[in-house]
Amino acid sequence: MKKTIFKFNIDNVIDIITNSSSELFVLNGQTKEIVTEMVRSIYPSYETEYEVIKSIDDLTIEELDTYFDYACSSHMWPARKHMYPVLEGFTFDELYVAKSEKPAHNGEIQYELKNNIIDPKHSWNSSYVTEENFEEIKNKLDPNRSMFFLFSLNDNPNWDMQELLMGIGDRYHLG
Repeated sequence: MKKTIFKFNIDNVIDIITNSSSELFVLNGQTKEIVTEMVRSIYPSYETEYEVIKSIDDLTIEELDTYFDYACSSHMWPARKHMYPVLEGFTFDELYVAKSEKPAHNGEIQYELKNNIIDPKHSWNSSYVTEENFEEIKNKLDPNRSMFFLFSLNDNPNWDMQELLMGIGDRYHLG
């Protein structure tokens, strides 16, 4: 049996890093202070890797759109209609539109998150959350204002701490 050896010349460390990602944790609590204390009890120095915890009212349109996009799993490919997540306060038809009338190879119609606006320069850059629907979406998602958001500052925060934070919140791997 013949063996083949590959030799790679590495110019710098960035050449070997292929899975960098930022993270978002969504937590629930009565107040920002309670949620901050909950996070701090698990990860006392979380501020070294994460932004200040934000309530839904503190989010920018882009931040809420990022959450919405990942929470609705538009980065996944559910095989059946019932597998698409429907966020509380919304209906399936409010969130999704059929990609085409023709079923996919599995016989199911595939859906995608509806986009209210598409960037004319970059058709791949679209948003569900817009200035026009920002308040409506916040009110539907979190009428009691108990959702809090913890975005990582940089890529690849400490994995051991992420695992602990997953015990108190929902993790979204932002890619």
